Amino acid sequence: MRLLPTCLLLALAANPALALAQDAADDGPWAVESTVSAMSDYVWRGVTQTDGKPALQGEVTVSHASGFYAGAWASNVDFDDPDDGIDHEIDLYLGWAGELADGVELDLSVARARYPGTNEGYESDYTEFAAGLSFGEYYSVGVAYSPDIFQLGDKGIYYSGQAEYPLGDSGFGLRLGAGWYDLDAAAGDSYGDWLVGVTRSFGPIDAALQYTDTFSYGEALAENLDDADKADGRLSLVLAWGF
Repeated sequence: MRLLPTCLLLALAANPALALAQDAADDGPWAVESTVSAMSDYVWRGVTQTDGKPALQGEVTVSHASGFYAGAWASNVDFDDPDDGIDHEIDLYLGWAGELADGVELDLSVARARYPGTNEGYESDYTEFAAGLSFGEYYSVGVAYSPDIFQLGDKGIYYSGQAEYPLGDSGFGLRLGAGWYDLDAAAGDSYGDWLVGVTRSFGPIDAALQYTDTFSYGEALAENLDDADKADGRLSLVLAWGF
């Protein structure tokens, strides 16, 4: 699943749909934005999606001045199973983003995550509904709900929060985040994840160096989802170019 709703990157920098809606209001009713990202490891909710290897991702979002938006996102993935037939993920999404009050923004979305080429018996496509709230310039919280996560037959709910602070006038930022993934109904257990990172923009390139880890990732999750070593602590570098 694409990183932005999951990480809830703050305010306009982290809410591209809201930024696009504001751009559309300034320049006309419609706006289009694309992002290309490269990372040393695609980590989603504390778990590597590329078996510790690099990922290249692309995204296109079309937004209207009303706040509604639609987009597509794609990435290579590797779940370390030669029989699953999976080597990339495509997400299609619709949503609305807008300002509720001064400094308070809401983002509501629904996304369909697909894994084209999946072999029979490994189907994992799912739909997820998400709500994110950013406030106080530095803070954001969110919740994401899937009625049938990874086609395991029951729901998954992910709760998250994040803060990002500027480090004086250095141009660097400090990013802190944590989440709890309720998978009791679908996978028999739940787990938490956290991250700490440093961010900086270099012209049109936004960079983040961050460390992520999980806790309470038990045997039931290792059996029904990914091996426990996929949820180990790891350092990753993310570079994103928006245009």
